[in-house]
Amino acid sequence: MGNPFSHLEDEKLMELYVQGNYEAFEVIYGRHKDKVYTYLSKRLTDKNSIEDVFQNIFIKFHKSKQNYNPEFTLMKWIYTISKSELLDHLKKKKVTEVEFKETDAPLNAETESERLDLSNESGLNEKEKKAIDLKFYSDQDYDQISQALNTSKANVRKIISRGLKKLRLKYSGGSYE
Repeated sequence: MGNPFSHLEDEKLMELYVQGNYEAFEVIYGRHKDKVYTYLSKRLTDKNSIEDVFQNIFIKFHKSKQNYNPEFTLMKWIYTISKSELLDHLKKKKVTEVEFKETDAPLNAETESERLDLSNESGLNEKEKKAIDLKFYSDQDYDQISQALNTSKANVRKIISRGLKKLRLKYSGGSYE
């Protein structure tokens, strides 16, 4: 006998899971575990690291389920948690460079409707908004961004890092505003 919720869309399943229905989580997990594992496998080589980060992703998913915003697709939220946990792992391992190939697609292709509207992020200053936009939405390198912002590459890295930290805090349940 299958799960009675397997026919529901992700967002409805998440609503049920937030209300305490763990059968809904089983469906979510079954649908998305392979995508998350593949995402990590393309970025990490050590199987133990992959397993650790994979587990941390779903622990964070569970602990922060109350913070899920149904305005965004569930897959986008899972991708954000996955990316955050991967970056945290790499920082802990003191990895200074990670090569991301152009062929490494995110868990789902981002559409304009899923793009974070930085203009609505009142906790970010204008330089942070512009730097993040140029880096992640216009795919510019640090040299180009430093020219656009009339500052050094090192400062651009700090601006982006500070802005991402604020966004991560906000979307993981904290608040920067």
